[in-house]
Amino acid sequence: MFKDEGWPVARLIPISSASGVEAQERRAASALLAVMGAVEEYGRSLLKPLGAPGGRIETFIEVPFKVNDVSLRPDGIIAVTRAGRTWGALVEVKTGGGELDAGQIGLYVDLARQLELDAVVTISNQMTSSSSEHPVEVDRRKLQKLSLHHWSWVDILTEAVVQKEHRGVSDPDQAYILGELIRYLSDSRSG
Repeated sequence: MFKDEGWPVARLIPISSASGVEAQERRAASALLAVMGAVEEYGRSLLKPLGAPGGRIETFIEVPFKVNDVSLRPDGIIAVTRAGRTWGALVEVKTGGGELDAGQIGLYVDLARQLELDAVVTISNQMTSSSSEHPVEVDRRKLQKLSLHHWSWVDILTEAVVQKEHRGVSDPDQAYILGELIRYLSDSRSG
């Protein structure tokens, strides 16, 4: 198991006195990851196409690591546990006009391999035609058993609306939480 009890849990309503792009990314990552863990149907709808099992979803933000004397702090980690096995992914988030950096993604691929995770997921406003395509060039030889996926914020918002309005959410409280994520992501100030 790669999880640590000291990792900061993603919060639905993150508290931060910081402002600017990094704070915007942290708030967006935390809100999304918290909702993925809280609204079972929504979390599964996003993660199933990536190969994650249908288990308990736990999410963490800004977990610090050190790789070859380089400090890394991915925006998030997703862990899905089922039948004693944990599927895991590192998450990198960009908001607004922020673009993914191939060098940074390469470091996260190395970290995910070192941690024996299953995937690296990037989220930005950059568009691709499917989650298996990626907006930046990454040396595919480094991936081996690791998968690399990309979600645009539009994809995430669309999936939230489809889940809430068309497929449904069985628990009224979870439906409310998903509605709040939709409201948040629909606001231009969220990035």
